[in-house]
Amino acid sequence: MKNEIKIDKYLPLLICDADEVIFKFMDSFEEYLDLNNMFFTYKSFKLHGNIFEKKNNKQINGNNIPDIIKDFFFHYAIKMPLIEGAKEVLEELNKVMNIVILSNIPKASSLDRIQCLKDNNMNYPFISNEGPKNNRCIELEKLTEKKVFFIDDLPNQISSVSNNCKNIITIHFLENKKLIKIIPNVSNSNYKVNNWIDVKNIILNNI
Repeated sequence: MKNEIKIDKYLPLLICDADEVIFKFMDSFEEYLDLNNMFFTYKSFKLHGNIFEKKNNKQINGNNIPDIIKDFFFHYAIKMPLIEGAKEVLEELNKVMNIVILSNIPKASSLDRIQCLKDNNMNYPFISNEGPKNNRCIELEKLTEKKVFFIDDLPNQISSVSNNCKNIITIHFLENKKLIKIIPNVSNSNYKVNNWIDVKNIILNNI
């Protein structure tokens, strides 16, 4: 890890998710599904059970979802639009802290994601992850002597960090109104927000 990511140990660290935190994942995913004769029902806060074929309203077999996700990222990782305020707030926070983007994305699309960040002048260290993020966060936490913050939209990722990284301040972020309506209760996050201004204020008030 030390050879991969350069961290100023005298500055705080923000570990930031990408999909639905920096990038509008679901808006893009809905567009992708529509172009491929599918749609998303928003019956629950998960991919399985919510993707249907347009022609017959038939639910997509769960075994096919990994390939759908890979194909989606193949086409959209390079061009996903930003969530309002993400770029500006991260730029401001980067003046006083380290920022690392920790994203669960198919490895084949990680370079496109990095390029998309660069195209938006967001040249932060990037880590492609699989599964729970707590182990990566534990490694990153060791690189600074100051406070560490973690932002994610997924309840299971918040839990993985809050349960295993007791000193990391967790911020649950969710801006998408359709997802807000169906998300399970997130009980173990230090903070819950739906906009980047609140993220900025929380971090600046705690560093």
